[in-house]
Amino acid sequence: MVEVVFLEALSGDALRVGLPASEAHAPERSEAATGRVPAVVYLWGIQAPRPGQPFGTEATVAAGRICEGKRLRVAARSAGPEGRITGSVVAEGEETSERQDVGRALIRLGLAWQDQRGPSSAQLRSLEQEARREEVGIWQQEAPTPPWAWRE
Repeated sequence: MVEVVFLEALSGDALRVGLPASEAHAPERSEAATGRVPAVVYLWGIQAPRPGQPFGTEATVAAGRICEGKRLRVAARSAGPEGRITGSVVAEGEETSERQDVGRALIRLGLAWQDQRGPSSAQLRSLEQEARREEVGIWQQEAPTPPWAWRE
């Protein structure tokens, strides 16, 4: 588990964060002097609507709202080139004991699908089914198009 600094939500399932320089494998970067290196964390197990897709903006705003002003802890499942990380992200309140898994929260709000293209969890599938039954977010649409099938 690595603590990161939230910078911005790029989409509902991608967050730009400040990674501790000790965790980054790029000591030559000038940002390392400040102690943080920019990275992008893709939320494991979910796919949110793309920008331009119905509910894409809402998913991005919700991800930002969940993370803003919180301490973020990332459990990386994989790391790729140029600071790309896939992992679970937990947002913790600074003064409270409130903890929220960002991916699960987005699915609960009806602003993401559990990712059917790779491994997922029973809990994510269950949360998606609940959001479908309650017709929240994307599930208000008659036939929502998942992001992996979206064509602009």
